[in-house]
Amino acid sequence: MIKFFRKIRQNLLLEGKTRKYLKYAFGEILLVVIGILIALQINNWNEQRKIRNAEIEILHNLKTELKFNLEELKKINKQHKSEFEDGIYLLHLFGTDVSNVSELKLDSLTSNAFSGFSFEAKDGYIKSLIASNKIDYLQNSDLKSYISSFESMILDANQEDGYVRRLLNERFWPSIDGKLSALNTITPSGRYQEFPRGTYSSDYQWFFNNREMEDLTANIFSWKKENVIDEQIFMDKIEIMIQIIDVELKEK
Repeated sequence: MIKFFRKIRQNLLLEGKTRKYLKYAFGEILLVVIGILIALQINNWNEQRKIRNAEIEILHNLKTELKFNLEELKKINKQHKSEFEDGIYLLHLFGTDVSNVSELKLDSLTSNAFSGFSFEAKDGYIKSLIASNKIDYLQNSDLKSYISSFESMILDANQEDGYVRRLLNERFWPSIDGKLSALNTITPSGRYQEFPRGTYSSDYQWFFNNREMEDLTANIFSWKKENVIDEQIFMDKIEIMIQIIDVELKEK
């Protein structure tokens, strides 16, 4: 094809048709430019298609990981709400005569209220997405912002739970050793049904008339309430992210 165009140019020059030659040369240059532009456009289209396909895959993977976290968070939030409700019930017993409340009921309430279940997020894909800079494939700026701050959301949701754990492990449990039967407070839970009953009864009269225990319990459940609230905020944000992803996938 190149030889063909060169031959035409040579014939025009030999025939002295300079004006026609210039027009032809200009047309040839124009064709070359158009060809280059078309090639660039095709290449750009192919690159955009690859990016779009990569984004679709990322959106699907993000949705899977986010839905898993949402379901796990719903379970733990439900548990934490139950712990908080039992904790409030116990707080109302301080300074009262608890002899008319069955020991089994108090054991069950104590077991649930002071349990230590925590939310453990699954964010391996999100971390790899950020580390590899593939997060830039996301076209939605709001979604990108949410995903970029996902780790800090986890920390915010779990921060109060850390305070609760420290109060339980460093102050509460050591204070009740030998006074509230550990065996009797865990056996009401089906999780530990193979454990035997304790060899002594819990001294709940001591517990509910002890100022230190009242203050500790109040602090523990004030933090548990904040924990429940922060978990709900985190769940709301995850649901927003999933909604954005659904919209983005419909538009692809």
